[in-house]
Amino acid sequence: MTEKLSLKEKIFYSVICNEKRVYQHWYRRYLNAGVDLDRIRRVVARITNWYQWCSEWSVEGERLEMLAEKALEQGNTHSAKVFFHEAAGCFHVGQHFFYIGPEQKNRAECRLRKNYERAINLCNNNDKPIRIDIPFRGVLIPGYLRLSDRPNRPLIIFINGMDNLKEIELHHYGNMFTSAGFNTFAFDGPGQGEMWQDMKFIPDYEKAVSAIIDWFEENNIYNIDLQKIATLGWSLGGYLSPRAAAFDKRIRCAIGSGGPADARFLTNKMKVNPLLLTGIPHLVGAETYDESLELFDIDIETAPPMERPLLIFHSGKDRLIPDGKEHADTFMKWAKGEKELKYYPDGMHVCANYLDETDAYMIDWLRKHL
Repeated sequence: MTEKLSLKEKIFYSVICNEKRVYQHWYRRYLNAGVDLDRIRRVVARITNWYQWCSEWSVEGERLEMLAEKALEQGNTHSAKVFFHEAAGCFHVGQHFFYIGPEQKNRAECRLRKNYERAINLCNNNDKPIRIDIPFRGVLIPGYLRLSDRPNRPLIIFINGMDNLKEIELHHYGNMFTSAGFNTFAFDGPGQGEMWQDMKFIPDYEKAVSAIIDWFEENNIYNIDLQKIATLGWSLGGYLSPRAAAFDKRIRCAIGSGGPADARFLTNKMKVNPLLLTGIPHLVGAETYDESLELFDIDIETAPPMERPLLIFHSGKDRLIPDGKEHADTFMKWAKGEKELKYYPDGMHVCANYLDETDAYMIDWLRKHL
C-alpha cells in the first residue's frame, strides 16, 4: 500500500515521524496501554522510520507471548497474566495509527485480542471483565463490562477514538473508574477495533450507544443503577460522547476530551496530519481520502443542543486536531445546559501531557453529576 502514499506522506513517514518529533508525545498513552517505559524506549531505539513501527512492536509482542507461555509452563500464573497483558499492549502500540500496511495492522489487532483474552482469563472472577456482545443492525457490538465492588452504582460508557481499542487504554480506565466506585462498559463501535470488519463508521453512531443502553435495560442482571448513566470519550470519542448524550436523554451527563466539533479542519489536505489522510479512509471503508470525507459526516451542531451537564477538555498544541480552542468554543456555544470547559494552551492531543489532572477531575465531576 505504500506505493499509493502521497509525497507528503512518504516524507512524513520516513523523515518527520520519529522519536524527537512524534513518538515521545505518545509515551504516556502507551504507559496506559500497559507497556513499561523502558520497554517503550528499547523498541523505539530499534526503529529508524515509521515503516518499521508495526513490525518491531509485533516482534516485541511475540517475545512477551513467549515469556507468558514459559511462565504458564512453570505454574507462574501472575507473571503469565502480566506478560500476556503487556504483549497485548505492544501489539496495540504497533497497530496504532499504522495504516500504511493494513495486513500488518489487522494481524497485530488479532494478536492483541488473543493476548488480552488470555490475560483476563487468568484474573480472579471479581476482577475479570465480562464479555458482552450486543446486537445492532444485523451485527454485534463487542464490549467488556467492569463492575464496581459496590451494588447499585452508576454506569460510565467509554467511547473510543478513531484508532483506540476496548481492550487497551480503556482497560486502564476501567481499573481507574471501577476503583472510584463506577461500573464501566468499553466497546468497539462502528469502524473501530473488532467491529471494523463487520461495520465501518456511521454518522449516526449515537444509535449504537442507544442500542447498548437498550441492552442493559433489557438485561439488568448486574445490579447497576441505570438511572445514572454517563458517556465519556476521547479524540473522535470526544465528539461522539456529547453527541450520543444529546440524542439519548437516558444519558445524564457527558464528557468529551480532544474531540472535533466538526470536520471542517479536514478539508484542506495540505494542512491535514498525514496520519489522518489514510486513517479516515480506513475508518469509513473508503478508497480515497476525498471519498472518505463524504462518509465522515460529523458536525455537533446537527445534534439537538445538549441540555444536561457537559464537560469538555481541549488543548492548544494538538497536532492531530488543530485549532482546539475553536472546537471547544463550538461545543460550548452548542450546549445549552450546565457546561464546563477545561482548556490547556500547551496541551497535546486529548491533553495527553496532563492526564494526571484530567483523569482525576473527570472522576470528581462524574461523582457530582451522578
